[in-house]
Amino acid sequence: MSPEDRRAQLLDVTKALIIKDGINSFTIELLSLEAGVSIPLVYKYFDTRLELLQDLLLREYLSFLGNLKQELKSVVEFDVLVEKLVSVNFDEISSGNIVSILREQSDVNEVILSRHRKAHSSDRLIFEKLQNHYGYSDASSEFLVRIASAASYAAAEHFRNSGGDRSQLINKTVKFILGGIGNAS
Repeated sequence: MSPEDRRAQLLDVTKALIIKDGINSFTIELLSLEAGVSIPLVYKYFDTRLELLQDLLLREYLSFLGNLKQELKSVVEFDVLVEKLVSVNFDEISSGNIVSILREQSDVNEVILSRHRKAHSSDRLIFEKLQNHYGYSDASSEFLVRIASAASYAAAEHFRNSGGDRSQLINKTVKFILGGIGNAS
């Protein structure tokens, strides 16, 4: 197996184990057993368990962002864009997918936070749509996107913890975000 294929295999097995048994049950020993490789081979590719989990999160998160960016390119209306992003947050947080599981671990999530401090292309797309719709500056757009994102995540976490009518909560969250953005000038 090529080094790239072996690395991908180890990440894939890690993902499957975490989804099946939870992150607290995951160990390098279990990974080596499930992947059919030695423990030293795992450490050849990943120096620590944390590095392995961060690499998995980064791979899955970048894939998620790439797919999301493709979906958002075709969205013209700003309110539809906001609704799409809120829906994605509800899906990500409430479904217990690998990205949401790993992002709940602060040390693992640090790899995303450090990358997020630099605006990347998906942020740029959202900023540009916000600027085109409202005429806000880069700094104002970045601030508003971060506040809107926090509101969306908080609403999704509320839904995950308390339940309720998903569509109604998404609509309320979208109205809250659009109202805040529209009144920010």
